[in-house]
Amino acid sequence: MAAFDHIEVHVSEIKKYCEFLTAIFEGGSYEVISQSGTSMFTSPEGIRIEIKKKKNEQQPEMSGFCNPSLRRPDPKALVLGLGLKIESEQDAPFGKVYFFKDHEGVTWHIKDLPE
Repeated sequence: MAAFDHIEVHVSEIKKYCEFLTAIFEGGSYEVISQSGTSMFTSPEGIRIEIKKKKNEQQPEMSGFCNPSLRRPDPKALVLGLGLKIESEQDAPFGKVYFFKDHEGVTWHIKDLPE
C-alpha cells in the first residue's frame, strides 16, 4: 500500500512562495525543515508541498507534473486580489475555469465552485 506524501517545487524565493501558497489555499502553515531553507507547506486539507531553492533560472516547462488546480467560490476575485493576471478562461459545465501564472512562472488553473 502506498500513501501520498508531498509534492516538491523548486522556486527562486522560498519564503515568498510559502506566503503565496498560504494566500492561494486561504490558510495552511509552513515551516523551515532544513538549514538550506527548504520549507514544508501544509494546506488546510493536508496537502503537503515541499519548497526548495531552484538550481537554475529556467522557466518551468509544461511537462511532468504541472497545472495545479484549485476549486473555490469566486476564483477570479482571489487571483486578481493576489495581483496576478488571468491569462485565459474556459467555460465548463459547472462554471468558469481561470488560468494564471504565479510569480515563479508556474501555470495554475482555478475552477469556479458554485456556492
